[in-house]
Amino acid sequence: MFKRRLYSSLFALLTSTSAHAIVNMEGLHTGAPKEGMSGSVELSLSNTSGNTEKEDYALGARLQWHRDRITNYLLVRSAYGESGGVKSTENSFVHARHIDQFQPRLALEGYLQGEQDTFARLEFRGLAGGGIRYTLYQQEQVGIAYFGLGAYYSQERIDNTLPDGGSESLWRASSYLILKYQATPNTALVSSTYYQPAFEGAADSRILEQAAMKVKLNASLSLIVSVDYRYDSEP
Repeated sequence: MFKRRLYSSLFALLTSTSAHAIVNMEGLHTGAPKEGMSGSVELSLSNTSGNTEKEDYALGARLQWHRDRITNYLLVRSAYGESGGVKSTENSFVHARHIDQFQPRLALEGYLQGEQDTFARLEFRGLAGGGIRYTLYQQEQVGIAYFGLGAYYSQERIDNTLPDGGSESLWRASSYLILKYQATPNTALVSSTYYQPAFEGAADSRILEQAAMKVKLNASLSLIVSVDYRYDSEP
């Protein structure tokens, strides 16, 4: 079996972008943005031949602009794959966020998001929302803690070839708690917790918890051990 891969400007775009109801944005909160325009691009090509013919392609980008108290982010990712000449992966994701740090501990946030995943039967999910972010704790080289509270309006279309398909539009409250502790210069512990109940009733709620230990082994290599928990009361 022969396997060939090409990676250009490797970049950890997002923890996950494959049709999950909640996407962890911890990386946008805990990183210190550079002044002006900056960004990263990820290109991944994978080809496997032999007993199984498989091809995978992924393209992603993260762009950010920061000046004074304003930070704007744009995240984009698209993936496509075939196995044995049959399409096996097809999804895309885009997220735009505006952060206004109008007080040392308080920031306003607004965001737009869209995604689709053919093999999760998600034809489209779009949302628009905003809220406030409060800095509970922040000390350089030690750690940071953020609490966010807001709301968003979402629309989802699920492929209706099965009985559970159709469209849904509703408002949800959105809250999150992000904790980061720098245990050593090379080891960080991170926890991200999201809770999103529907305005129509908390019985329709979504929860995400992602905890990770990140160990920097050298200038270009890190080890990440993570535990993810997702709950959707009405999947």
